[in-house]
Amino acid sequence: MTKTANYYKRAAEKNNKGRLNLRLLNIGLFLTIGTFAFFYLIGISDLTAKGFILQDLRSQTSDLEERMSFYEQEVNSLQSFYALNEQAKTLDMVAVSDIEYIKAGNSTVAKK
Repeated sequence: MTKTANYYKRAAEKNNKGRLNLRLLNIGLFLTIGTFAFFYLIGISDLTAKGFILQDLRSQTSDLEERMSFYEQEVNSLQSFYALNEQAKTLDMVAVSDIEYIKAGNSTVAKK
């Protein structure tokens, strides 16, 4: 009976050693998977925040493009011949009727 009891005792100790190793392996795998999941969630959160920032920047870009187009139209309208002609009328300027040009001949004229 002692031999049989000792045999079962040794077998149980071997079995417990194997279970202890498997238990440590399972705990290690669980911690590793948990760590990877945590860093994955942090990465996804960071990408989501950057996506919202990018969306805001794109909307600001479209707003600025619209504003630039408006200002280009405003500049073109202010530089148009009609607008400049209207502004010249409000300055009470006299129209030039006779233009006389000075002819200096073939010689070079210089004055100090």
